[in-house]
Amino acid sequence: MPPKKIKRRVVKLDTSNQRSLFEEALTPVPSTAEKGTAAPVSGIEFIDPDPRDILLNQVRLDAHLKQTGQSQALRVRKLLEGLDWTEFEREYKVGGRRPYAPRAMLGLILYGIMQGISSLRPLEALARTDLGGMWISGGILPDHSVIGRFIQRHAELLSGEFFEQLTARVLKVTRSGTQTVAGDGSVIEAAASRFQLMKAEALNQAIEKSESSASTAADAEAEKQQRRLAELQQAQTVLHERQQKRQSKGKPADKLQINVQEPDAVIQPQKGSKHFAAAYKPSVLANEIRVIVGQAVDPGSETGMVEGMLQQAQRLGVIETALFDAGYFSEGVIEATAARKIELLCPEGQSQGDDWCKHSEKYYPKSRFRYDLAQDVYYCPQGHILKPVDCYQGNERYPGYVRYGTDACGKCADRDACTKSAKGRQIKRYAADEAKDALREKMRQPEVQSRYLKRQGMVEPVFSHLRYRQGLNRFRRKGLKAVRLEFSLHAMAYNLSRMLALDVFYAGYWRRMSVSAVNNALVRVISRLTLTPALYSVAAATA
Repeated sequence: MPPKKIKRRVVKLDTSNQRSLFEEALTPVPSTAEKGTAAPVSGIEFIDPDPRDILLNQVRLDAHLKQTGQSQALRVRKLLEGLDWTEFEREYKVGGRRPYAPRAMLGLILYGIMQGISSLRPLEALARTDLGGMWISGGILPDHSVIGRFIQRHAELLSGEFFEQLTARVLKVTRSGTQTVAGDGSVIEAAASRFQLMKAEALNQAIEKSESSASTAADAEAEKQQRRLAELQQAQTVLHERQQKRQSKGKPADKLQINVQEPDAVIQPQKGSKHFAAAYKPSVLANEIRVIVGQAVDPGSETGMVEGMLQQAQRLGVIETALFDAGYFSEGVIEATAARKIELLCPEGQSQGDDWCKHSEKYYPKSRFRYDLAQDVYYCPQGHILKPVDCYQGNERYPGYVRYGTDACGKCADRDACTKSAKGRQIKRYAADEAKDALREKMRQPEVQSRYLKRQGMVEPVFSHLRYRQGLNRFRRKGLKAVRLEFSLHAMAYNLSRMLALDVFYAGYWRRMSVSAVNNALVRVISRLTLTPALYSVAAATA
């Protein structure tokens, strides 16, 4: 369906600076920028006003921002001006109303997200009231529908390629790289209402009711009923796939629920609470100064996104070491890093105290059983030997394994802490267990543990900033594709904020260093002087 034409009046900021007849003449401000248009691409001229034409009490806007200590907007605009906007400009066609320059539009959006504003109408208000936003955008005043259409038009670019271009520039400005990266994920609630949750039985009843209503509805209501029916059927398909996947793992699937309005989202517990809701799992890779160099969103898996994020980060630079928490101790992550010759530091348990191995309140975990490669046996925590019992060759869906067991469980004093099975405790050894054993052994080394402890400060503050500074406590867009676009915008805005924070830090650092250097130089000069006490006569002193 073609988009509706915008019929609202275009609002423009008056930058004519026309004064009263009896006021003093205004000294013209030199300007080297083009007036009102950007460089034409394929015959298209964009609305791109020069912000230096905006005056406050006859003071240029940039001078006012500097005088009031609000120079962040100046740095953001300068960085955006150095990026390549050709791919954005190619999305427009000749004819119709002149479009706003992509740099001005995206600059306004990212600046708003940096302030915790991501809704379209508040962004519209920001363009009209915020001086920093006026400087970044040049004073354009788009309404909420124009902002929304801009995001939709360039969704593919904003979700991937442009994030990498902007991040590469931030890395260059901050003089940082991708040698060491740390990964983490979180759970962000979806936009859909929690009252739209349904189980399989309720969903089947809703489909039957909708089919009946659609067949008897009048022409005016028929289209609406068909859309509702298609929505329910899509949710049923997704729920059926999730039930099959859960049943294949030997888990019950009768209690699974799905949100009809947003079937892509998975019902899962929220961070810091026992509340369950439809949500997505965004993940990031951050470098040593907390710049996001890789980002992705998945409905339910954090480990499944690692390979894609590593590829994204490697396009920005060479990765030598990757740090992940215990939730990423898996075959997929180990293989993804090994294939790229990246050193992986990832404990199986909590990185606290001396023992970083996995612990369980129910039974001894598999990691407590030591494997002896020479004898091909396992040793349990009590010293009993587990020998090969049988094996499974595996297939395309399930990997093969060798099962190990022992007859000593019946007389073992720690049986209740190990197993309740009548056959005793059994261990399955997969092909990937060799790499896991090597990683466990590596993470026991004090030097490796010391290096790994940097991870917490590298990546965990990222989601704190996204939640509490940028307001990303719940996604505003529906559907996995739209959610990925929204998170990419948040990641870009975060990187701009990180650049500004590092500017302040380095400015203070070099200021302190310069003062310290001067003091040290004076000390060295004074220490080389031969100082002798002056001899004063009483007469000279009283003269």
